[in-house]
Amino acid sequence: MAQPILVPQVGQDLTEAKIVELLVKLGDTVKKGDLVAVVESEKASFEVEAFAEGIVISLPFAVGDVAPVLEPLMHLGAAGEEIAIDATIAPAAAPAANPADTGPAAVASALAPLRPGGNGGPVNAARRASPVARLQAAARGLDVADIAGSGPRGAVVLKDVLGLAHSAGAGGDMLEIRTLQSGQGTPVVFLHGFGADLSAWRPLLADLGLGLPLMALDLPGHGSSRGHHAAGFAEIVAAVGQSLQGMAAGVHLVGHSLGAAVAAALTERAGLDVRSLTLIAPAGLGPWVNGDFVKGFLEARSEPALAAWMRRLVCDPASLAPVLVRATLAARADSGLVPAQERTAIALFEGSTQLFSVAEALRRFLGPCTVIAGRDDAIISLRDIETSLPGNVALHRLAQVGHLPQVEAPRLVQALIARSIRSAG
Repeated sequence: MAQPILVPQVGQDLTEAKIVELLVKLGDTVKKGDLVAVVESEKASFEVEAFAEGIVISLPFAVGDVAPVLEPLMHLGAAGEEIAIDATIAPAAAPAANPADTGPAAVASALAPLRPGGNGGPVNAARRASPVARLQAAARGLDVADIAGSGPRGAVVLKDVLGLAHSAGAGGDMLEIRTLQSGQGTPVVFLHGFGADLSAWRPLLADLGLGLPLMALDLPGHGSSRGHHAAGFAEIVAAVGQSLQGMAAGVHLVGHSLGAAVAAALTERAGLDVRSLTLIAPAGLGPWVNGDFVKGFLEARSEPALAAWMRRLVCDPASLAPVLVRATLAARADSGLVPAQERTAIALFEGSTQLFSVAEALRRFLGPCTVIAGRDDAIISLRDIETSLPGNVALHRLAQVGHLPQVEAPRLVQALIARSIRSAG
């Protein structure tokens, strides 16, 4: 059965996105994790990743079209399969072309390494690289022309540079890490929570307005890192630290829930210069976790069951977009994902008890640190967070917000992330 890849929502309030690049054509075979397109809003560009596999059987939009968000960007199916495209879904009118207007400088810079050359042919693959890949390669004295690229049309991306650095060290498989928005300066790395993946950050990042490279990473047992098993919290931290090792220019860390606990623990990893921390609904700050939620969330196999459990993540059930539930369910089409997350849960939780703590790591971290927590969080205890936090941490308690402040109060969370990062100088 054909499966759609949707036009991503590249901002909380945006209803359309421009198709900048299509990295596949009709008849191409696509695997999970492949990059298939690049889209942009007025403020940011985003890579579109395939969360299914198959043959491209429909491409209703062309490069330059302005497409409604959450409509099919393409369909994947079997050879010879056909699909009826809804004639009511049409590209929005694109702005009139102006040769002198290339849009925001940051967007143009971010896309330049991936766009075709002026003669319509591809840019020399040996010179194509994302800005953050160039930055990290230069910090190591590497020439991107000497690095094999795994990005769109052979572009060198951050993972390629870090992978080359690992080959000279301890080795081991890297976790999945992607640049979600290009920029200049110290990178910001986003770490998702239990049961999510790096794509969960995309809506929040479009309006962040920092101009820095924005990256996200899939934790062990999650997303494209589902095959990476970690036997406990320390191993998760070690795997993430290894995947980020050698970021010589430093890094800002933003984490949610489990990802926030990992971010806090990374401040004690040798060789990783953490410039600031923003921790959203952080785990690891008290013993209690909603064990019923963890169990029910992992056992849910239908959309109604999954939606019932995921509504516990928010204070107002209306704030949980149905597309988030559908995306979570679609990811579970991979038969290995839920078992991987079940193993992670066994390693991290015992019933309703968290088996790890990052309170002491936060006590020793003297850089800017912001914690954002919902007063109505039903997954972890705000009281535990308040009791465990040292005095050097700024705590923001949000009324009528649950375990997903970035979903229920995105503008405030964006402002607090930016403030924390800028305060690092």
